[in-house]
Amino acid sequence: AEIMAQALLLLGVAAAAAATIEPRTGISFPEKHKGGSLAKLGVRYKGPIKVYAVGEYDTGTFMLKMSYGVGAKKMVNALGDALKPRCNDAKLIEEFEECLTKGLPNGAPKGTVLEFATGGSKLGVTINSKPCGAIGSKALCTAFANIYTDKSAVCSLAPVGADGEAESSSTSCCSPPPAAAGALIGAAVGYVVGKVVS
Repeated sequence: AEIMAQALLLLGVAAAAAATIEPRTGISFPEKHKGGSLAKLGVRYKGPIKVYAVGEYDTGTFMLKMSYGVGAKKMVNALGDALKPRCNDAKLIEEFEECLTKGLPNGAPKGTVLEFATGGSKLGVTINSKPCGAIGSKALCTAFANIYTDKSAVCSLAPVGADGEAESSSTSCCSPPPAAAGALIGAAVGYVVGKVVS
């Protein structure tokens, strides 16, 4: 039973290792999500406040994780205002804002996860793993992606390297460097295997 508990603990450690930490916020992003790989990370600031960390996946999904709580109206207005210079269809933006408002009945408190799928012909909106709707428009998908990727992006995104670290960031003081993390996992696995074999 004790060995089984240790094995389960190791599985948890290995699962945690499959995440990348955005270093300025300490927020983790899964390296793989809905068939895509984490490609870039960034932080949206409003003055000195780190409002949210954003991860871009190679499937066209943008994952926003709130590091500072804001009301629904403020979040909806911020994203709607960011879309306006990138999309000239006011009706589509209004439909997006209504969808987002519906998905944020309690605002966007710290820890809220918002996902926007831009890789197809519909902009899919998911909040805290709950689908909230989709707006059928390739132009809106492109406009949303451009919030984070064009020359006027609301924040800069840094590529995630092969080692799972954001290329322009340093390792957090609270987590071991990737090689050390791998060594710790390897040592733990070796320990459990040794216990099972002996």
